[in-house]
Amino acid sequence: ANTINRARLCHSARMSTQPAEPQQQWRSILSCAGDEKGGLITAVEFDERGETLAVGDKSGHVSLFQKDATHGYTHGFRFRSHTPTLDPLKSLEIEERINMIKFVRGRSNGYYMLTTNDKVIKLWRIQKKRSALARRLSHSPNRLKSALLRSPGSSPKLGSSLPGPARVPPPSLGRRMEGKEGDMGGSERRKNDVKYAATTKREYAGAHAYHIHSISINSDNETFISLDSLRVNLWHLERDAQRFPIVDIKPKDMASLTEIVTSGTFHPDHCHTLMYTTSRGRMCLHDLRSSAILKEPAQKFEIAETLYPTKHFFSEVLTSISDAKFTPGGRYVLSRDYVSLRLWDVNMERKPVEVFPVQTELQDHLPILYQNNALFDRFQCASSPDGNAFVTGSYSNQTIIQERKKGSAVTISAPPLTQRLNTQAMTVKVSPGTGNLDLGHTKFGEKVLLCAWHPKDDIVAVSGMTRLDVYERTKK
Repeated sequence: ANTINRARLCHSARMSTQPAEPQQQWRSILSCAGDEKGGLITAVEFDERGETLAVGDKSGHVSLFQKDATHGYTHGFRFRSHTPTLDPLKSLEIEERINMIKFVRGRSNGYYMLTTNDKVIKLWRIQKKRSALARRLSHSPNRLKSALLRSPGSSPKLGSSLPGPARVPPPSLGRRMEGKEGDMGGSERRKNDVKYAATTKREYAGAHAYHIHSISINSDNETFISLDSLRVNLWHLERDAQRFPIVDIKPKDMASLTEIVTSGTFHPDHCHTLMYTTSRGRMCLHDLRSSAILKEPAQKFEIAETLYPTKHFFSEVLTSISDAKFTPGGRYVLSRDYVSLRLWDVNMERKPVEVFPVQTELQDHLPILYQNNALFDRFQCASSPDGNAFVTGSYSNQTIIQERKKGSAVTISAPPLTQRLNTQAMTVKVSPGTGNLDLGHTKFGEKVLLCAWHPKDDIVAVSGMTRLDVYERTKK
């Protein structure tokens, strides 16, 4: 017995002397304020390679940020996706606000993306185009070479008129024309050689009686779904005049309505599997092969009422799922409600495998949150490429990074925005835990609702209402 006790004491002494695992370190690589007129940022999305970050705002514009050689992001191109229109049947104005952006994967000749407002979904192609000067020079390389190799005494000044239709650009301009495919440029000096044009390829409209809040592209890259509060429609990318209503939870009597659809997405690998979430804390997985109209889900995951044994006025609001995403590979589903992140195994419907608390200290102040409408905020969530870390937002411009295996979390506080666009890397305040919000000091008007994780690297993009922040995890 004495030998066992001594062994235990030695083991505890070794554990106490072992250094603690270093805390996650993150830095800011982009801070950007929204447009002065439509400053509210409403959508954030990476493309499949992570080279382009698309940001939509309330004014109907989409801004594209391109990854540069320093692994940061610079502003490259901005176009208007939607304009305010009038619904002739209801005589109501349809806002231009961008609700969601999704990139279409695996297509050549530029970028293809879906953007949606409350009623209309558009398929856009973003294509690089060279100016007329660059096209003329590309067809006459010998003329450009001879002009650049002339002696200084006999050659005209660079950029002046030369015999023939071509004009010689400065040498720096010629180098800029040799940019890599997909380089978005972005500064005023590049507008003379490379331009980008946004072209509408399809418009998908007239299919939703209620506001569209989510879209998701299938893994087959041919179909996508659009979701409003009561219906899910299936579309083909090449057929804008035909859609298939596959889910309809609208009751015959609207007075008996008990839940609405809050989000939805396709499985990342299986093109026949989709999922949608509801305001009653349910996640429904459907198999498109089962029937044309999906009624009973193949699998149903639900936040048990036993989690809130005391039934009160806010119980349903707390269990409402605001967002849910498959992890890479589709084995797990990450869901976000108002006070927690939950990780579900698709093979176990009974309960989540992990529950990560987020802003649980606000549960004692629900009446105050209800009065200022903060209780209805819809926070998004996202998973890392390996599925071992998750990101979500909170109030006071705080971003929460949750590690699954280690069980630890850190909170990133947004740096002060001293200028409208800052692309310089800078350190940020990283605190252990999930923020520990204090009602008296919490800034409910500054909240991180939108988030996206880079598909390959430890880079997250988050939006705090009128600002965009991109954080990168520093290597140890």
